[in-house]
Amino acid sequence: MKDYSEQQTLAYVCMNAIGNSLVLENMLSDVITTFVHHTGALGGHYFASAPSRKKIVTVEKDFDIPVTLCTATEEYSIIAVASLGYILDIPIGNEHFLFAFENSDGTDGYGRMFAGFKTKLTNAIDACRSTERLHELNAALENQVVEAKNKNEITEKMMITQSRMAIMGEMIGMIAHQWRQPITVIGMITNNTILTLEFDEINKQHLLDDLNVIDKQIHYLSTTIDDFRNFFRPNKLPQSVSMREMSNDLLTMLGKNYKNFGINLTFTGDVDAAFVTYKNELMQVFLNILTNSKDAFEERLIPEPFIQFHSVHNEENIVFSIRDNAGGISEEIIDKVFDPYFSTKEEKNGTGLGLYMSAIIIEKHLNGSIQVCNDTDGTLFTLTIPTNYTKDITYVF
Repeated sequence: MKDYSEQQTLAYVCMNAIGNSLVLENMLSDVITTFVHHTGALGGHYFASAPSRKKIVTVEKDFDIPVTLCTATEEYSIIAVASLGYILDIPIGNEHFLFAFENSDGTDGYGRMFAGFKTKLTNAIDACRSTERLHELNAALENQVVEAKNKNEITEKMMITQSRMAIMGEMIGMIAHQWRQPITVIGMITNNTILTLEFDEINKQHLLDDLNVIDKQIHYLSTTIDDFRNFFRPNKLPQSVSMREMSNDLLTMLGKNYKNFGINLTFTGDVDAAFVTYKNELMQVFLNILTNSKDAFEERLIPEPFIQFHSVHNEENIVFSIRDNAGGISEEIIDKVFDPYFSTKEEKNGTGLGLYMSAIIIEKHLNGSIQVCNDTDGTLFTLTIPTNYTKDITYVF
């Protein structure tokens, strides 16, 4: 056994090794390595006897674990092993520090000294295991958050699709309405041409003029269906657009229909300023807002209805103000219009998703903001989006 000063040094370094790490295996390895190094032990184990026998940490020489070990109430014991020498056993509950020695000289003193650390060792081991459990709980929580996020994204995709399908239903009606006139023109020209052929009164120049008219009407039909098809095609990449380009698309899709209802749709401000965004997603928001205004005009029989788009552009953002004179939104519900499945159009089979999905698209997908308030004689929507936005949102339908 070492002299008193050496024992103090040994006790000091062993105490310092306790709690240096909150990773159980690392902390135990530090303690055992320090003890083995300063006592000349052949090796050491930290061993669990229950619920099953297993070595948790081994340092230096490996050795077999004795069948019979100390009970939890004993401070320590020294076990003679014929093929090895002696094993010092210090129990910590159902677990044990085990150290192998060639002879028994000093082992009793080492046992008393090490047993004096039991309380600190127990606290350090409990702290390590509590930290490990905390990490496991955090990992499980993170997994739950990821799963919830994935579920939310799936739900969000479904809601975007549902919202788009609702718009598609209205768009199909508009396509039918906008095609009626050119189809009528083509039909009339065809009938007139058949009659002139039957009476053998064909005029070559007149026929060419009629064919040019038919060609223009067919081109209009083709352009119209392309505009609708492009709207329902998801953006793979952001693109540079201007408000003039988007207004032309809106007028192509809605212009004649809105004109028939007497709705004056105008676009003012920085209409030629270019900005980079996901065009179709922004178009979906515009269509949702326009549809709500049109429904309000029809329901309230508003005289001289109008919807005005005004855009203001700077280096960082572009702001769209969409104003109508449809009478506004009740103050009792205006704070709920962006809630999912909130609708005042049950009699018209409103889904209650249009403005909710508009907020999702603007805030989450386009990194912007959307606000609504009552104006003088109607509603004012204010949309703000970055001038140059290139984040990947390919998960959006």
